[in-house]
Amino acid sequence: MVDCAGSIGGVLSPVLEVGKWLAAPIWRQFKYLYNYKTNFKNLEKQVDQLKNTRDEVQLKVTAAERNVEVIKQNVRDWQKDVEKTITEAEQLIQEKANNPQCFKGLWSNYKQSKKAFKLKREGFDPLLQKEKEFDQVSFTTIPQDIWLRANEDYLAFESRTSMVKNVWDALIDENVYMIGVYGMGGLGKTTLVQEAGRKAEKDNLFEDIVFVEVTQNLDVEKVLTKIAEKLGVFSNETERANKLYERLRSGKKILLILDNIWEDIDLKTIGIPSKMDRGGCKVMFTTRNLDILEKMGSTNNFQLGVLEEEEAWNLFRKMAGDVIQTHELNSLPNEVCKECGGLPIVICTIAKALKNKSHPSNWKVALQELRAPSPTKFVGFLEKEYMKMALSYNYLRDEELRKTFLISSLMENNTSISDLFKHVVCLDILEGANLTMEDARNRLDKLVHDLKDASLLLDGFRSEQFSMHDAIRAVAITIAYVDHHVFTSKNDIKREWKDKDELKKCTKISLHGSSTIISQLQPKDLDCPALEYFYMSSSYLKIPEDFFIVMPKLKVLNLAQLHQSSLPSSLHLLKNLQTLCLDDSTINDIAIIGKLKKLKVLSLKQSFMKDLPKEIGQLTELKLLDLSYCKQLQVIVPNVISKLLQLEEFHIKGCPIQWKVDVLKELKLLSNLSSVELDIRDNKVLPKNLFAKEPKRYKISVGDCSVLYEEYGELEHYGKHEFLRVLKVNFNSIKSLEELYGFKNVDLLQLAEFSEDENYVEDSKFDLQSNEIMPLFNEKVVFTNFRMLVLYNISLGKIWDNRISTSSQNLKQLKLQRCGKMTYVFTFSIAKSLKQLQSLEIIDCEVLEKIIEEEDGAKVVVNSIFPQVTKLVLKSLPKLATLYPGRHALEFPMLKRLVIENCENLTSTYLGLRDDNKKGALPISKSKFLCLENKINCNLENFLLRDGVISIGWISQYKVLYIWWDISANIPCGLFQRFQSVKRLDLRRCEYKEINSKNVGN
Repeated sequence: MVDCAGSIGGVLSPVLEVGKWLAAPIWRQFKYLYNYKTNFKNLEKQVDQLKNTRDEVQLKVTAAERNVEVIKQNVRDWQKDVEKTITEAEQLIQEKANNPQCFKGLWSNYKQSKKAFKLKREGFDPLLQKEKEFDQVSFTTIPQDIWLRANEDYLAFESRTSMVKNVWDALIDENVYMIGVYGMGGLGKTTLVQEAGRKAEKDNLFEDIVFVEVTQNLDVEKVLTKIAEKLGVFSNETERANKLYERLRSGKKILLILDNIWEDIDLKTIGIPSKMDRGGCKVMFTTRNLDILEKMGSTNNFQLGVLEEEEAWNLFRKMAGDVIQTHELNSLPNEVCKECGGLPIVICTIAKALKNKSHPSNWKVALQELRAPSPTKFVGFLEKEYMKMALSYNYLRDEELRKTFLISSLMENNTSISDLFKHVVCLDILEGANLTMEDARNRLDKLVHDLKDASLLLDGFRSEQFSMHDAIRAVAITIAYVDHHVFTSKNDIKREWKDKDELKKCTKISLHGSSTIISQLQPKDLDCPALEYFYMSSSYLKIPEDFFIVMPKLKVLNLAQLHQSSLPSSLHLLKNLQTLCLDDSTINDIAIIGKLKKLKVLSLKQSFMKDLPKEIGQLTELKLLDLSYCKQLQVIVPNVISKLLQLEEFHIKGCPIQWKVDVLKELKLLSNLSSVELDIRDNKVLPKNLFAKEPKRYKISVGDCSVLYEEYGELEHYGKHEFLRVLKVNFNSIKSLEELYGFKNVDLLQLAEFSEDENYVEDSKFDLQSNEIMPLFNEKVVFTNFRMLVLYNISLGKIWDNRISTSSQNLKQLKLQRCGKMTYVFTFSIAKSLKQLQSLEIIDCEVLEKIIEEEDGAKVVVNSIFPQVTKLVLKSLPKLATLYPGRHALEFPMLKRLVIENCENLTSTYLGLRDDNKKGALPISKSKFLCLENKINCNLENFLLRDGVISIGWISQYKVLYIWWDISANIPCGLFQRFQSVKRLDLRRCEYKEINSKNVGN
């Protein structure tokens, strides 16, 4: 039985296994019916759970979006899948509710249960699991800076067009690494560079543009972090600079704008590579101080200036709005705008403050604040702006520079540095031990230059002058009062001037113009024991005799334009007085000055005195004596100048003095003399050795040089830099020039020849009978190193011999006028050696045929004649026909200004400006002046051709071409081929029959 059972079991076992295998799927299908309620309960729980998870994720997403972060794509996909799955589940649950369980609905229940089970397993479970795998739902992004978006308030100004273009050219120039924009506070430097950045971003000039404000308190780590974050460079502090360095040198084009820098920065400390290692990186700075840019190695630096009057009004009108049209305001808006001085920050601040103010009183208050700001504190409309401007003062490098700035603020605009020097040199401002006057001048020149670089001073009308913006002056005067007790006409009479305690602290007083403050005070009120500096100009006040009793420490006294005949008797009590200036005064009796034993500077410029009293000889410590332009001063008595043994500067230019030889010889006894201004009208009284040694600065004229002044004015102020050594000579013989051998290092040399009588030719030392053409300069007539040479009415046939000294090769400007014997100006060898020549003017030389004479045997090709000449003026040269008769390839490569007037052989036809050659005119093809013909085009900044009555001109700045008084029938078409960029054509008194587009092109 056992065997039988075993054999049956053996047979059934596989059958059972097959049965189980067949029963399993049946069971699973049955299980869906069996677990119907369970599956739906689980699904409903999963729906609730997934909804909660979905909401939690959405909160994270919302927070990330609010933080301007980018949501990860897998999170977005998950959210979509969740919504789809929940919707599908809810629909299934709703179907269940609509189909109650019954025998007839077994099949439906089966399908729903199966679907619910699978939805949980294949939909909900993976989604819930995937959510747990989310580390973060978003990426941190670097949003576009607000400043890169369009600025509706930005206005483009015509006066800044060229400067903006220069900045843009530097941005697109791959060879430029650093760009600097500098200027005083409030000019709009930040606005300008941001606009440049916006344009660069729009034009896809850079892959990344980063703007960081550095501010006055440099925090290297903070700046480094800002740049790194904006470029997406994230690392710990120790590696951040290195990592940013590598990012910037990677080759990608990146623009960094570092705004408002106050000191030179070691760029490597903030992760910015050097020029050699920069990859595609470019850096742009804004600052108030040019010196900072130069210290950092930036050479492409552009200065921003104030707005033109019309531009300032346009900005003011835009900021103030329609209120300016209010009838009751009349001219107040225009007056307020003018007082803003073209400074954008002041214009915008005032205009916005008055935007909705239609009552005139508001505008009048603003006008008063601008015209007379408080000297005691920063208040009113511009309080914050003034405080910002004061930062420039605070960041000056030392007290020497700060004190110089404050003294400068007490001067009027267009004050000469020489006048400032008189105010400063004895106030213990200039640093350095045992400074000579020359040392002190050089130091002050540098300080003024530094203040200009710091945008606290502006250029004056002339190169040796300076000015200051009214807003900067207001800040300076407030600082001067608060920190140094400086009183000005802006201080209130009752609150400050009549406060005895305040006046006792007063160190400086400065009263300009027609101030009546002193007349409102009693002498006893001016008890100023600490006063060192007193400056009062244009005063008709009669100064009381006891005025100076209570000023024991006074060092500098300037009573310019004082209208009284004598000085107060109390003047001699000023035992510490070192500087006395009485310029433009009517004082006749100055003998009392001899009692001021410590006096070092005495200036009587343009005063009415008639003689220099012998008492001046008692001023044995005097170092500077200025008697310039004293129009009634005719006599210098003997033995006065010779006693001033400490004298270093002697200025007596423009005085009608009848010099005696013995008095002039006294100058040789002044061994310390380093600066002289002197006119000697009579050549015959000139000693052979005028000085013990050649002064370092001088302006000396010998003979009657009035004709030179009438023709040329003060040429020492010509150009950007003033000439320090100027010699003007009106001579009648080479012999008289030979006697000036003591002047070697002349910067500006002006020579004029004159005739005393009818026998001039016979008596002159010029060998006019010889066949040899005598040169002006020879072995005995040697003036070296001159940079400008002016020759007027010279009767010699040539200037130099065939050779020129190496020292004369520094010549940059040459003017010839009325040199009636010269047929040429240079020999070829001399022309070739004048490589620094920049300006050449030849006027009214009636026999001049050519500019360069071909030398015997010289058959050379001229590759470059006058490589630096930018200005060429040729006037009234009837025989001039050629530059150089030899072969030439390239002349005047740098020419920018060309003037040709009344040169008969250089007509418009001759120069290729016409194609209708007049009879007798030299055909263009045979022209020997091709160098000029090729230069006449739109590359010239200025061009003028006056051919008889006709004038043809070009002004590049405005792209204007003008033709006046042309009586020909056709407009000169050759002009339009040369000046193709013309925007405006100005025709006057012309008789053209027609003008069409075929003539003028586009």
